Amino acid sequence: MGRVRGAGRGDKLRAPEPQTIVPSAPPDSHPTPTRHTHTPTSGPLLEEGGRFRRGSRVKCPKISCCPNLQWGWAVGSEPPVELSPLTITPKGMALDQVPRKVGIVGYGRLGQSLVSHLLTQGPELGLELVFVWNRDPGRMAGSVPPSLQLQNLAALGERHPDLVVEVAHPKIIHESGAEILRYAHLLVGSPSALAEQATEQRLLEASHRWGHAVFVARGALWGTDDITRLDKAGGLQSLRVTMATHPDGFRLEGPLATAHSTGPRTVLYEGPVRGLCPFAPRNSNTMAAAALAAPSLGFDRVIGVLVADFSLKDMHVVDVELSGPPGPTGRSFAVHTHRENPAEPGAVTGSATVTAFWRSLLGCCQLPSKPGIHFC
Repeated sequence: MGRVRGAGRGDKLRAPEPQTIVPSAPPDSHPTPTRHTHTPTSGPLLEEGGRFRRGSRVKCPKISCCPNLQWGWAVGSEPPVELSPLTITPKGMALDQVPRKVGIVGYGRLGQSLVSHLLTQGPELGLELVFVWNRDPGRMAGSVPPSLQLQNLAALGERHPDLVVEVAHPKIIHESGAEILRYAHLLVGSPSALAEQATEQRLLEASHRWGHAVFVARGALWGTDDITRLDKAGGLQSLRVTMATHPDGFRLEGPLATAHSTGPRTVLYEGPVRGLCPFAPRNSNTMAAAALAAPSLGFDRVIGVLVADFSLKDMHVVDVELSGPPGPTGRSFAVHTHRENPAEPGAVTGSATVTAFWRSLLGCCQLPSKPGIHFC
């Protein structure tokens, strides 16, 4: 059960019952200040106070890691296949299956950055920007050439994209993700959308029906490959992700929208990630990526903690804590990473995340793609 803090005495936000969920992810390589500490702990953690419980396992489809020297497993029953990285050169990309025409859905900070990169660097990388869509078309005026502005998202097929990049809101994935896959590969920038199992299932079905891949951006999650490897080896027992920033950096909905900070540092939510995603869709993507990276725990057993901290005016702080089962001596393997991501005051997306997303987009374009869910 996740708790909403500061929403009134005794108020609680109940997370959905455990369900079948989704897969795995890799780390971004941006040199953000990071501290790693490896600390032995004793035994399984408990349920209350941010500690973990041991619940029933749920089966999740496997997802592969993509590009930039990464490898992994695709969704479905295919055997593991090692993916060979390709090098992008000024002459463009060599494989016929590599996406070349790219469409961007969403023109916030991330979308603006990607559009700028595609317009300035795309041609020499063999990439062509074919459309930009935004819920408010006026936001594109003066910065996106009129010929590239797409007024109706349902008409994206007319632009013949190879890859569509969503950097808008989970609602786009809920409502249009499956339809987008009819025309192109899809890079999901809002993995919190996959906390809804029906959405995940629609994407998987559409992916296999139309032969297009679903890519999930790793975003701000550090050490994703390590989490995935440990989970696959059966060495992961608990995983907890804490995201802290200034209250102005949150875009909260439902009961969390009325939660109030009661001091300099207030825990707004603590509980299963699945219960947080619907009410913090733009602030829970790192936690959602962690849930996908550890399918043995998934959205129901990976714990998310959302913290409002008035001292963090220009950064987002993400702490990832994991532990394995007790070893022969009774002690457990444990890792704690602390990531400080510079961010403009009130910004939802940190600076390092913007850089990592461009690398994810390039990663999607470096390998032949097949149906299923993959991380970039």
